[in-house]
Amino acid sequence: MLLIALVIGVMAARAQSSFTTIQYNQKMTPALVLELPNSTNDVEGTILKKLEQIGYNPETQGHLFWKKNKTDGFYVFTNVTLPQVSDQKLDMYFKVVPKNKEEITNSTLYMLISNGNENFVAPDGDSALWESSKMFLNGFVERTGAFSLEEEIKSQENTVQQSQKKLTALQQDETGLMDKITKYQDELSINRDNQKDEQKNTIKQAVHLENLRLKRKL
Repeated sequence: MLLIALVIGVMAARAQSSFTTIQYNQKMTPALVLELPNSTNDVEGTILKKLEQIGYNPETQGHLFWKKNKTDGFYVFTNVTLPQVSDQKLDMYFKVVPKNKEEITNSTLYMLISNGNENFVAPDGDSALWESSKMFLNGFVERTGAFSLEEEIKSQENTVQQSQKKLTALQQDETGLMDKITKYQDELSINRDNQKDEQKNTIKQAVHLENLRLKRKL
């Protein structure tokens, strides 16, 4: 665990978000971009977890509704209150894609910040909000690493549980088989005793038969 924490710490120190532009609704829009060594599922899960932590529930219209509803490839969360970024309500736009064809387990995360009506923040517009947004996005390196670890732990816990179930079933099968072996051994012992008794009876009946045959010659 300590080694994992150190690795995440080193990654957090190296990975930093940066300025870029990206198309949204047919317009080039200022955005923050961050490269992450995590799957798109883990990055999306981290976004959801963070929003839930601040009391925002994006799943308001059914299971995983938020993942199915995108605007121009972005998940859009409106009227989000995020004290570490700003005191005002913000609209947050996230786009998560695989880094490239060679690194499909790594992701690229884009974030747009708007104070309403698609009035997107730019570094030369509201520098304070831009910097706080940048720091917020940088935090995804550690948060996503922790989320990925927890998901891996859950997966491994499930693997252990499934393995334990199989082991228990095999142990129960062994008990059943041992019971059958004991039963068959008892039946075999009885069968052998019966064979001995029947062998004696066969000899006895054969002797009686021979005696009867001898009487025919008299």
